Amino acid sequence: MARFWETPLVGAKLSSLSITKKRLRSFDSFYGRTADIDQPHEFSKFWHKCLKVEDFRGYEPEKVSSRIDWRMLQSKILGINAIFNGGLVCKPMEFAGFHLNSLLQTFNRAVFVYLERDALEVTSSILRARKEAGEEKWWGSYPPAQFYESLRGENLLNQVAHQVCYFKAMYEGKFSESSGHSQLLRLHYRELCDSPNEALAKIKDAVRKNGGELTFEPLPAPLAKSGFLGSSEEVLQMKQALKEASRAYPQSMA
Repeated sequence: MARFWETPLVGAKLSSLSITKKRLRSFDSFYGRTADIDQPHEFSKFWHKCLKVEDFRGYEPEKVSSRIDWRMLQSKILGINAIFNGGLVCKPMEFAGFHLNSLLQTFNRAVFVYLERDALEVTSSILRARKEAGEEKWWGSYPPAQFYESLRGENLLNQVAHQVCYFKAMYEGKFSESSGHSQLLRLHYRELCDSPNEALAKIKDAVRKNGGELTFEPLPAPLAKSGFLGSSEEVLQMKQALKEASRAYPQSMA
């Protein structure tokens, strides 16, 4: 389906006809990228087109928001739902945060799950990815243009520390603005891995509160999670970089 990001309804229909319906048993990925055709996909090109992402490094959410066709986005997502005869789990990454208010209005029965993770673990993960992909290559979510430009001259560790603190502060701010909203749900990465069925039950309850219905097959065991952060020296360096970066984003310490 991912190859049909420009015509998602065609992709959804072909997928529904050609892929055998079965329970997902593997949750393995390489930095979020799965290998098989029937495994989850971020569908990123679809979101980039709909949300007017032409250049990650120059993206300015507030400026592009008025150019986004929210009704068209709604029509496409609901059309995919109709083809699969059920709800759709999407991962629009930071764009859900940038445009949260508009998305809440556009999809008034959807549940938006913020899966947070300890800043040190996120920093370690991004650093490993960048070292494997090439340190000059940005990895993960891009902050808006003005923040991205301010980080270009920083070293690798400082870039990642600011990236992590910026997005933590952004999500904290968004949840603070919409505190108590029935469509927002906050889960922690460790909670999801250690007690996946309890986490799924919370999502099921949130879906029910917003007029939907969700069933799931209980998982037989906890999910494996990455626990390696680096050497003791590397951990100290990351902690210091995060401490310094957090001063620029007070809400990242919440």
